[in-house]
Amino acid sequence: MYPVDLLNRRNESFVLWVPGSSSAANAPKLIIGNVIKSGSSKTFSQIARLPLVPSPDKSGLWLLGPSSISPPLADGVYHYWFEVNDTSPESRGTLLVSDPFAFAVDYSVANTTDPSVPPQPASVVRLRDDKLWPCDIDGADPPRPAVPSLAALPSNNHLVIYELPASWAKIGNDHRGVDVDVGTFADVLALFKSDAPGDHFSAVAAVHKEAILANLGINALELLPAADSKTQDEWGYATAHYFAPDYNLGTASDLVRLVDAIHGQNTRFFTDVVMAFGHDSYGSIDFPDFHIRPTLETNNPDSYQSHASGVLRDGYGGDSWRYLRTVQSYDPETGAGTSGVHPSWAFHRSQLARWMADFGVDGLRLDSVNNIGNWDFVRSYKERAWELYNARYGGSPAPAGTDPSKFLVIGEELSMPISMVQQGVLNALWNEPWQGRLRAVLLGEVANDVDFASTVRKLVDCRLDDKLDGGTRFTDGAQAINYITSHDIEGFRKERLYNFLSSNGIWDVERRAKLAFALLLTSVGIPMIFAGEEFADQMDRSVDMAKKQTDPVNYSRKNDGGWRQALFDYVANLVRFRTACPALGENETDFFHVDASRGGKIMAWRRGQVSGATSTHVVVVANFSDEQTPGSQYVVPNWPGRDLPGWREVSQRRDVPADWVGREPLIPWEAKIYTRWREDGT
Repeated sequence: MYPVDLLNRRNESFVLWVPGSSSAANAPKLIIGNVIKSGSSKTFSQIARLPLVPSPDKSGLWLLGPSSISPPLADGVYHYWFEVNDTSPESRGTLLVSDPFAFAVDYSVANTTDPSVPPQPASVVRLRDDKLWPCDIDGADPPRPAVPSLAALPSNNHLVIYELPASWAKIGNDHRGVDVDVGTFADVLALFKSDAPGDHFSAVAAVHKEAILANLGINALELLPAADSKTQDEWGYATAHYFAPDYNLGTASDLVRLVDAIHGQNTRFFTDVVMAFGHDSYGSIDFPDFHIRPTLETNNPDSYQSHASGVLRDGYGGDSWRYLRTVQSYDPETGAGTSGVHPSWAFHRSQLARWMADFGVDGLRLDSVNNIGNWDFVRSYKERAWELYNARYGGSPAPAGTDPSKFLVIGEELSMPISMVQQGVLNALWNEPWQGRLRAVLLGEVANDVDFASTVRKLVDCRLDDKLDGGTRFTDGAQAINYITSHDIEGFRKERLYNFLSSNGIWDVERRAKLAFALLLTSVGIPMIFAGEEFADQMDRSVDMAKKQTDPVNYSRKNDGGWRQALFDYVANLVRFRTACPALGENETDFFHVDASRGGKIMAWRRGQVSGATSTHVVVVANFSDEQTPGSQYVVPNWPGRDLPGWREVSQRRDVPADWVGREPLIPWEAKIYTRWREDGT
């Protein structure tokens, strides 16, 4: 069962919700049949073409029970479309379209070969005992993932997120050429389990014989949109079938296996969701109620972005979702017969319920929230996500045992509307200025701040950045997602770290990369690692940015036996430290040393609270210059807890003699990380 009336009705009938149509004269039709396989080819054999029937008491709801189909259907797997009159501005006449609520689609059986008409893959369903059941395209019944123990999952302030386009899990070649992305959910699983070969990894020793991401120690996996996209050669942001896992990445069963596996490693599952625009079949079924062309409705406030005055929303080749429209219609969530409904709101809240229930989502990233253009909808979506999370662990509203630190709804918008967080529209935002400051610091530059020390302070403690959204600030580390690199590698100083350093004449990539990760993994905020940065993978195809979406991680570089392997080991050590050390989950930060004699390029700061003899705070000392400290010692004054026993240096995994606490020298571009905390409590 689902907390969505329409999804439950799909077990009894073929269902199509068309808020703008209840007239039998314009009845949509069901086209249903079998797929006949002959070698590698598939042929659709139509069994029936029948009109759907309007519900007598649910305005806009169309139904057809399987028992109404003639000739009678035997138990088995069926492919189907809906036949509708195109309501888009192009008005292309009668079309076959996919079920917008389909749980599985099959692109090998498409409705057209005409390149001028967007392909609509067949929707797939299984009939058993006169009931309709979700299934994979091979007919398998996908299970639901087990609900993980809440106590075992990491809290938001101890997350380390790994951002991965699922197709990038494997480098290979196909009709697009060499070195393109051919990864699947099974290949992502191989990154976590050494005994999972993946679909394509048998020749990649770094994956076939290891579990790279388990060894890295990350505790949150963020897949770029896992819902079905109309494109094969992009990251998945052209979402076409919101309720179905991506056809090229694998089946629902494959995704559940992945989610169960990472939950078994106490790792949370995040997915990206694209709700600013879509490539879905509602663009033909009921365009006026679900979509908008901003250039055609410039007097409609729904046409404009929410945090950029006068800027039209961008469909990026799709159609912008319409969010201000209210209709009197059946409510697919509550089942109410006729009520005031925002069609797009109800659609997206329904697909949220599907993903939360069937794929165990533990967090969400909402793409381009300004381009959605409606804060009320974003707030509603966020609040519904929290209701579903709370219900997973015992009911809604939240029971006493539900932990609010184990779920998160993140927004992405480079204009940094932090007021969306402070007003409760979102829980967190991507902290894009963090990347800019880091890249400046790695070159010894000031990033639009008063001086170098100010740049470092705002880098280390995001709460100090007062240049965002009219002075609105982050107030907690769990509100900011910091990153060295993201999938958005296009633009000034956005490229992969290796390419950024190389293009700026930095020959010792390993040392600067280690400094970058030391800062990322000890700063206030949630650190996110873009796939491949943990061993400084480099851009191959995406040197030509037109190919950036098909420039996958080359995981074979990780085991080079040299500096990349050393970098991976360094990062993995700090990831484990970040996920476990209590002080790094706190906001408290104190910059107690800036060496003015060296241009402010040597600094020291404390993370976490000082609590007397039992204090387990963290101290970071960093040299942002080309010069090593002179002599055998470099004394850092005002070291908090210098006289306490048990200090160790984390990045080099060694104890520090009492006489050397706060006195160790630094080589150029080095950060040393000290603490008295030990994971075993000794």
